[in-house]
Parts: sequence; C-alpha cells; structure tokens
Amino acid sequence: MTKTKKKSKKKKAKKTTNIPKNTAMRGTSAPECFLFGLIISGALLFSFLSWQGARNIQTNFPSAGISNEKNVFQKKINNLVDGYPIKKMSPYISRKNKRVASFLVAIAKKESDWGRHSPKKNGKECFNYWGYRGPENPTASGYSCFDSPQHAVNVVGGRIAGLVAEKIDTPKEMVMWKCGSTSCARSDRGAAKWIWDVGVYYKKVFPSAKKATKDKEISMLR
Repeated sequence: MTKTKKKSKKKKAKKTTNIPKNTAMRGTSAPECFLFGLIISGALLFSFLSWQGARNIQTNFPSAGISNEKNVFQKKINNLVDGYPIKKMSPYISRKNKRVASFLVAIAKKESDWGRHSPKKNGKECFNYWGYRGPENPTASGYSCFDSPQHAVNVVGGRIAGLVAEKIDTPKEMVMWKCGSTSCARSDRGAAKWIWDVGVYYKKVFPSAKKATKDKEISMLR
C-alpha cells in the first residue's frame, strides 16, 4: 500500500512542474508602456492639429476675402477723393454698405466739393460735407456740426441707409435730399442737375449700380 501512495505523489509533482510560472502575472514591461503611451499621445496630438487646421481653413478664408474686399473698396475711394478733406473719412465710409458709401461720396461731392466748402461753427470744422441738417450741435444756419469725421459718417450714413431701406436707392429718387421730394426734378432745373452730378460719382464708386438703376427706371415706366 505504501508504494502506491508514493507513485501518486510523484505524478502530482510532475503535473505541477509543467504549469508555466507567473502566467497570471505576465504583463508589459515599463519601456513598452512608455512607448505605447508615446504613440497614443502622438496620435491624439496629430488628430487635434488636423482638426484645428481644417477648422482654420473653413473659417479664415471667408473673413480674409471680406477683409481684402474692404481694402480694395477703401483704396478705390481714396484714389477718387485724393487731395480733398473727405479723404480722412474714407476708412469709415468704406465700412458702409456699398450703396450707402456711394451716396456718401457722391452727395458730398455735389454739396461741398468733398469738404472744400463746408459749414463751420465758431471757426471749428463741422465735418458736414453733405448739407445735412439735424439736431447735432447745429450752426446758426441749421447745419449739423459733428464732433469728428467718424461721427459725421455714422449719422449721415445712417440717414442714407434709412432712405435706401425705403427703396429710395437711385440718384433720381435721392433728389429728395436736396428738395424734400422725389418728384421735384420735374419743375426744378437745379434738382435735375443735382441728379445728374450725383449720379456720375455714385456710379464711379458703385459701377454695378448702373444696370440696377436702369432696370429700376424701366420697370417704373411700365
């Protein structure tokens, strides 16, 4: 009986020696962990930079295009009014809607020769190149006296923008700036001349308005 017991013990010992050591405890070494973490970090960084680059391409190009267009428009106005006092206003005028900006330039040419003949108050420049009459620190003759070129463009530009919104958006209709009515040109030669002169410079600043104005006049005759 004792011999059989010994044999069974030996068999068990053999089985235990065939089991691999540290099977459950096997893992990645420290250098391998570091390398794996470095690869993951690099992949995440690359993904973030790619996403950010794509985002910049989508958002920056349109704004760059708009900014470039504004610079071209301002340069066009600068070249037209070079040598006249109104030139200092061109950065503010060029920010306005093209139709409004074109009226600001054209009406100022007709009313004051772009600032060469404009109202003063107590010897101070009023920056009123459009013959505008409003509540802004009026002169004795009722013309507004503005604090700065920017103030002038904002107030007068706002008034013109309001008229344009009411579809008073051609030199022929804008004659109400001179006489208070869109139909005064029929009986007033001065008004007819005003329309012509304003129209010349309006179309120089905003050439694409030529066709729009002509189409509108044709539709009014129908």
